[in-house]
Amino acid sequence: MEENAYLITGATSGIGKSISLALADKKAILFLIVRDIEKYNKVFNGYDNCTPILLDLAEVDNIESVLKSKIDCKLSGVVLAAGIEETFPIKLYSPKKIKSFFDINFFSNFEILRIVTGKKYINNNSSIVIMSSVMADLGQPGKTAYCASKAAIIGLVNSLSLELSNRGIRVNAISPGVVRTPMTDKLFSQLDKKQIEDIIKMHPIGIGSVEDVTELILYLIGSKSKWITGQNIKIDGGYSVQ
Repeated sequence: MEENAYLITGATSGIGKSISLALADKKAILFLIVRDIEKYNKVFNGYDNCTPILLDLAEVDNIESVLKSKIDCKLSGVVLAAGIEETFPIKLYSPKKIKSFFDINFFSNFEILRIVTGKKYINNNSSIVIMSSVMADLGQPGKTAYCASKAAIIGLVNSLSLELSNRGIRVNAISPGVVRTPMTDKLFSQLDKKQIEDIIKMHPIGIGSVEDVTELILYLIGSKSKWITGQNIKIDGGYSVQ
């Protein structure tokens, strides 16, 4: 892979961490949005091709000024992997809590793309990958805000892929099933053994690893996927075809 520059969110955990390390090892120039600089230093110690951008994505109004002060070269790709998930009955939601899901899972992504898709920040013929979820299509009890925020990403991808097509910029979503990440481990810690077993059984060939998703992201941001745009690609161990 040629030396390219990428912006990645969720870079210190789960899928974001996996794709960041894979690209860092390929000597790509990386701008990594993180909340915890100590965690960043621990994960990316020794990588001089990585630049941390300390930013809380929940503070959507700060995104523009921070990004414009940090990105100093044109991007060849963007991977938006940050997200939050929680099981919460709808009767216990409030407008404030719903907004907290959308701020992280949707509004921050929209704001980042509003900024970096300008000609000053991203090359033509680049690639954008956004993490959605198989639950955006299938739903899950207790996850109304999460599913709704992830479904909004699919609409964003559909429209933005057309808007940027005249510059050859591809925009795609990836919708994983349950992948073993720290966020999944937190979810499992709130469930009993039977509930965990039921979730695993929803995936005919088992739940996935972050590496399973990383390989697909690497393909989508590479030149071999130059004719793929506007898609929501499920990678879910058979979850969605039962």
